[in-house]
Amino acid sequence: HTFNPVFGVTSNPFNIKKTAGGSSGGSAASLASGQVWLATGNDLGGSLRTPASFNNVVGLRPSPGIVPRGVRLNPFDTLWVEGPMARSVKDLALMLDAGAGYSINDPLSSDHKQKLFFEEIQKYKLPKRIAFSVDLGGIIPVSKEIIEATTNAVKRIKLLGIEVSDQIPDFSKALDGFHTLRSLLLATMLDDLIKTHRNQILPDIVKNAENGFNLRNRDIIDAEKIRKNIVNQMQSFFKNHDFLICPASSVAPFDIEKPFIKEIDGQPCKTYIDWFAITFALTMTGCPVISLPCGFTKDGLPVGIQILGKPHQEGRLLDFAWNLESIFGVSQKVPIEKIK
Repeated sequence: HTFNPVFGVTSNPFNIKKTAGGSSGGSAASLASGQVWLATGNDLGGSLRTPASFNNVVGLRPSPGIVPRGVRLNPFDTLWVEGPMARSVKDLALMLDAGAGYSINDPLSSDHKQKLFFEEIQKYKLPKRIAFSVDLGGIIPVSKEIIEATTNAVKRIKLLGIEVSDQIPDFSKALDGFHTLRSLLLATMLDDLIKTHRNQILPDIVKNAENGFNLRNRDIIDAEKIRKNIVNQMQSFFKNHDFLICPASSVAPFDIEKPFIKEIDGQPCKTYIDWFAITFALTMTGCPVISLPCGFTKDGLPVGIQILGKPHQEGRLLDFAWNLESIFGVSQKVPIEKIK
């Protein structure tokens, strides 16, 4: 969700009573409503991918180090990345070319000697085999309308002659691992700020940081072991698959009055961030992930898929997404909602 006490709530251009997603909801809404051609976003647990899905635009979470970050973040953190957002895959590639490269402020960044990402599009053959899962092995409930829309999209992928399997890595512990690592990151980032300005910071933000202050050594060790196991499984996965596809959100854009989703089709969410676990589970892989529009609900709200590719293979990922963009045929649909 995107809301704050200074500005208020950012609405979805396809239905101004619905959320634009967050935290890069402003970028996604500006793109969808035609205010800007290109935008940036940041992504820790899905803050770029979720709003892209909610607004029928494209968003890329690149591999760590592709797009350099500023000094405000932990220099060797690999969970939080910066990435491009756009209305089409080719525009997205242009924005990625503009943002990628080396910065002395980011020790994970490097000069890119390969061709432009834009020139990678239309360069590769279609993949032979991909995997698809509606819920990443049941780690979180997914609404029926999202399952229907994304399943229909994958049926169209099969028509291209691409084999689609259901063999995916085990993400069952990804939620626990991410919660711990996210808490540790926020605690490290906000430690000094909370010491000096606690009363001026939103209580929910303070609480998130305090979760990190209270972590035990064992919690951190277990979380890193979970991440290690997921990364190792991805290496095995890519021996037989080119990409992994799943929904970009477990739910459609929800009412702006709701700060977050508490249940999905009657099934409760344990924490206020679990409703977008389907994005932050993929954060744990360290792989590039693109959020691509694939359809609409019966109420005309956008639905997207996530496509996960091999680490530092953004060019191949963009090329495949460009092919799917044309067969889905929904990226050119614009909102008709009139703001009075």
